[in-house]
Amino acid sequence: MSQPTSTAEDIRRVKALVSVVAAELRHSGAPSLEMVGPPWLESHPQSLWSLLDVTVAASTVRKRDEALLAASRLLLASQLELIRYKLERGHNWAREMLDTFQEKLIALIQAKALPEQDWFDLVNLLKVAKVPIRPEMQEALTMAAVDAIPGEAPLPQEIPQQFRRLLDEIGAASDNPFMVVEGLAETGTLMPADLRAYMTHELGLSPHAVLREAVPLLLLDPEPAVRHAAAAVLEQVTNPEMISPVMLRRTLLIRNWVPEAEREGIDQLARKMRVKGVTCAQWVVPSALSIYGSMVDGSGAQSLLVTSLGKRAGLFAGLLLKQGFGIRDAWCDTRVPRREINNSIKETQEAATWHATGREHLDTVIQHHIARGLAVGNLPSATIVDIAEQIGAADWKNRGLDVSADVERLFTGLGVALTNSAAIAASLQRSGSWIEKHMMMQSWFEDDATVRVLVEGRPRPKREVSVRRMLEEVLPTRREIWVERLLLLVLWLQAATDNPTPFGRWQDCVVLAHELLTGRSLAEIPAMVAIAKRSIFAARARA
Repeated sequence: MSQPTSTAEDIRRVKALVSVVAAELRHSGAPSLEMVGPPWLESHPQSLWSLLDVTVAASTVRKRDEALLAASRLLLASQLELIRYKLERGHNWAREMLDTFQEKLIALIQAKALPEQDWFDLVNLLKVAKVPIRPEMQEALTMAAVDAIPGEAPLPQEIPQQFRRLLDEIGAASDNPFMVVEGLAETGTLMPADLRAYMTHELGLSPHAVLREAVPLLLLDPEPAVRHAAAAVLEQVTNPEMISPVMLRRTLLIRNWVPEAEREGIDQLARKMRVKGVTCAQWVVPSALSIYGSMVDGSGAQSLLVTSLGKRAGLFAGLLLKQGFGIRDAWCDTRVPRREINNSIKETQEAATWHATGREHLDTVIQHHIARGLAVGNLPSATIVDIAEQIGAADWKNRGLDVSADVERLFTGLGVALTNSAAIAASLQRSGSWIEKHMMMQSWFEDDATVRVLVEGRPRPKREVSVRRMLEEVLPTRREIWVERLLLLVLWLQAATDNPTPFGRWQDCVVLAHELLTGRSLAEIPAMVAIAKRSIFAARARA
């Protein structure tokens, strides 16, 4: 499938949507989640081009409407994220669209078609949506950054001095090290890895305590060069005057979240800190929390919300976990008004299926996704450190679930009455009907290039043929993925403390996961037949 193109109707709908969101911004300061990510955007990815045109127009009009500009950027970021989801599911047209989008941004800066700051804000939407930056885009960013510096380019001997002035400004403007790391991440796309490593070294030598406090957090940087620079400068300045107790505590926590090859170096660093007289800060006593978890969807994604209790402003944190990736996103704010927290929770619960869960579930799934992320090279962000500190999660490690062993333990625990052959057959029928018919399970299907091949061709293959091939060729290679997904669903169902699902639901999911593990033919498992049918239906509809 080639990338979709905009129609006149798309353009009209985009303009109307931007106007509605802008009006909501003027009225309340923040549009609803439903308004920012409506289903129409997801079903019309080609609206990306109209959104870009509207955003550029709002940036270049003589009398700017800041609410309109903010609305268009908000929707543009949302659409970029939706298309990135499709990229991760193997849609080639999504890659083409995101590549073309970056080519259009390059053309805009080369033609000087809009103010430089507005262009940088547009580029930042790629980071917000976590879209991979192309090398050509990186080069254009670097050139634009150089052009944006007034006067002549600095001489090589002047660069360290300019860096230190920049860091002084950051240090004076930052309240905490997490703000520093976030600010560096926003500008990091402008810098090569070795330059960011140099900046990390300078942070460690800074007279500003808030900048030095940021260095342990950079042990989690995606770039190995930056992580190595952080470890090296911490070792260089290991003394109580430069290393605070909180920095040691964070170093010890992060040690368990980095690649195995880097842990010995961090262990040596921590030992040296202690020998030099650095004490370790105590962890806060965990306060009472409200914890909410969304259902695990068909892509293996699950969202978590964590809030402190009380009537005043407090903690509001969130995480997006993604099977096969790790922790995809996280945010943490300690001073959110209670009314805003309550409204946000209400909105999210209306938009998806959520349950109030508990601390044990939170700890289990976060540690599992830390481990899964490390296995594929995705480290947790510094925000996870912030969340851990706020809720006293001193024991978070890369502690993954032993999926097969856990499923077998749960299955054995069901007892003979639920695990004899007749009970298993009845359970498989129930889980099949649930996955096929229940609204909350509608996202459970496969959607990638491999599936689309099954519905392509002239003449188009018969639906029953495509379903059979799905069961025989595609899903058997993904048994382990679906078993893990089912286990995560079971943990969520078990943890539900409000409006739990009907009795037997999680037990049926355990039986289903067990039968997948034993190698039972997928054609004999109604739930997998339902998933195969839904996958083919979705692929045929898109084709």
